[in-house]
Amino acid sequence: MLDFHIRNVWQKIARMYNANGQKEGLSMSWGYVLLNIDNKKGTPSTKLGPKMGMESTSLSRILKNMETKGYILRESDPSDGRLSLLFLTSKGLKARNFAKKNVFAFNRHIYGAIPPKKIAQCIEVMTELNTILDTHIIFENQKITG
Repeated sequence: MLDFHIRNVWQKIARMYNANGQKEGLSMSWGYVLLNIDNKKGTPSTKLGPKMGMESTSLSRILKNMETKGYILRESDPSDGRLSLLFLTSKGLKARNFAKKNVFAFNRHIYGAIPPKKIAQCIEVMTELNTILDTHIIFENQKITG
């Protein structure tokens, strides 16, 4: 089952990042948020969820905690006062650098252990799966019982 293997690997990656992130008080989710904030222009919180594939309620909770603990700050968007832009604090920048080093270390290790051709094939398959999941209704004709 393909979905089993994807989920299994993803859970192992999450556990690895979470275990290592504990050194800095970070989770994998926090690391992804930190890595996806544009600290020069700011990032609208409304754009972050779709970019990361997170539900708005989960993301809102994470952002509130990150703001409370001093990793991010919110400022009004000068071009549209209804929007808030997210920026990293100095604590957030430090944590972002930690997360970035870990992502690079993971990728270096994987690229060193698996031949580039196989990695390219894996990325190609994941890209195709993503397209299928975005454009096809998988369970259209199935009656779900249960």
